[in-house]
Amino acid sequence: MREGVWFAPVVRLKRSGRYAFLLAWKRDKHGKWRGHVAWLVREQVLWSGVDVWMRAEDLEQVRDQDYRRVPRRFDDDSPF
Repeated sequence: MREGVWFAPVVRLKRSGRYAFLLAWKRDKHGKWRGHVAWLVREQVLWSGVDVWMRAEDLEQVRDQDYRRVPRRFDDDSPF
């Protein structure tokens, strides 16, 4: 049986209350986790994407989202 298409789950950014897609996790050189998040912003009629790495403690889980398949990176050689 073929697996369905995976979509990145949504997290809430604690400081702004904005919702973003959680693309990946990465452990930094100090052992702290960071999340790679992305969202769209609209400036007049144009849309653009924003993607940043944020500290895990600045992200909040959203009810009914499945985070089990979010990629995790442990080394400095990751493509992120």
